[in-house]
Amino acid sequence: MLYTPDKVNLHTHSFYCKHGTGTIAEYVEQAKAEGLTLLGFSEHCPLPDREYQKGNRMDFPELPLYEADIRAAQTKEQSKYTTEIEEKEKKITILLGAECDWLPEEKSFYEELIQKRNYDYLCCSVHHMFDPVRGKEEFLGRFTTLPLGHLIEYVKLYTDALRSGIFTFGCHPDIFLAGYRRWDGDAIAASTDILQCAKQCGIPLEINDNGLRKRPITVEDGSTRQPYPVKEFWLLAKETGVKTVTNSDAHRPIDVAAHKRNAFAFAKENNLNLCSWELNSKGKLHIE
Repeated sequence: MLYTPDKVNLHTHSFYCKHGTGTIAEYVEQAKAEGLTLLGFSEHCPLPDREYQKGNRMDFPELPLYEADIRAAQTKEQSKYTTEIEEKEKKITILLGAECDWLPEEKSFYEELIQKRNYDYLCCSVHHMFDPVRGKEEFLGRFTTLPLGHLIEYVKLYTDALRSGIFTFGCHPDIFLAGYRRWDGDAIAASTDILQCAKQCGIPLEINDNGLRKRPITVEDGSTRQPYPVKEFWLLAKETGVKTVTNSDAHRPIDVAAHKRNAFAFAKENNLNLCSWELNSKGKLHIE
């Protein structure tokens, strides 16, 4: 079944992530009210062998609860439709997913989510880098001058994630520009490496609406812009021929379809074509 961009959001969080609000049921109801017909939950994935970003992610013992919550929502929606006609006119399909910070040593666990825990899809991201000033890992947006070494590390991590073969799409690939606040030769080179890798791997990249809902930042030349998405990155993506999707990255039920307003306007303004999704008979999600 084909799902056009205005009917889809595959980047959804909830109270489970500890920096979001709202229950799974609340997101489902809001999504239906907004006219979505494909809703994927992509909670930040906890890790079995470490407390990664504790207090800002669900704890690993909560993972089965999250999975059961999504499966219950799937069953509830499915049970409302009993005939073939009703099935075709079903208002919403719910998918179980996870947003995985790419940590190469956790690859086998991420594979387990798909192969043994029957996740419908995974998406990849890189959120944090070590800040020597604060002495700990920090969100990329908290840097005002991301060191060149961190930029190189970000590109390596992100492209390794794309090449892993695990992920259905890449989340906010230009988030590094929230901390690297100039569009220079190094920013262009980093962007080009990510975009060419995505094209070679056939993996779509996401225009992330959450960055459009954040406060503007001041960049090196004194002007302001949103932390991400960044126009120059996405114009280069268009030139490279990368497949492009958009998602809300909702952390509140009210934002579950916000991308239909903000990110769609961003795409239109920059003449970017958004891809549709297809869910085949085996439940496999891919770009049409």
